[in-house]
Amino acid sequence: MAALSLPVRSLSYPDPALSDGRIGLRRWRETDVECIRLAGMDPRIPRGTTVPAVYTPDEGLAFIHRQWRRVESGEGVSQAIVEAASDRAVGLMWVAVRPQPHVGGLGYWIVPPARGQGVATAAVRLAVPWVMDAWDLRRLEAWVEPENLASQRVLSRAGFQQEGRLRNFLTHDHQSSDALVFSIIPPRD
Repeated sequence: MAALSLPVRSLSYPDPALSDGRIGLRRWRETDVECIRLAGMDPRIPRGTTVPAVYTPDEGLAFIHRQWRRVESGEGVSQAIVEAASDRAVGLMWVAVRPQPHVGGLGYWIVPPARGQGVATAAVRLAVPWVMDAWDLRRLEAWVEPENLASQRVLSRAGFQQEGRLRNFLTHDHQSSDALVFSIIPPRD
């Protein structure tokens, strides 16, 4: 499937990089491989992403290079979620082009040592206004496995509403699972 035809300026990184003073979003760097190593140690992250389940420095760099190519291919924008004070990468924020006009997708993960500190909620709150404006979106959606209660809380705290369930929508390791659909739309005037 061809990527949606958005204006070229839409598929670029935010400039300046996004930050709330505690959490930031920025382009991945080759020095972020430790974040990829930690993500690969979590059994859930590699299962639903391209994070290598068996980490090597070369696989970590290959992952980062794939994230850069997402912008170039028109697929979307993948950014590192970082602690603003140290600039240490602790997760990933992904905004994807959907085939429907004015609709985007959102995905994220946080490495286990940084969980439970509001990092994901802060990162989603940073990403939403930027992508809604930059891509002229009328809808941003996220798909969550029903047992992923933490992610459901993140989305709810960031203003998303649960809309429904897509049965047998996700496939991991040849197994199907449902996905809960969350979305956010711009406020109506």
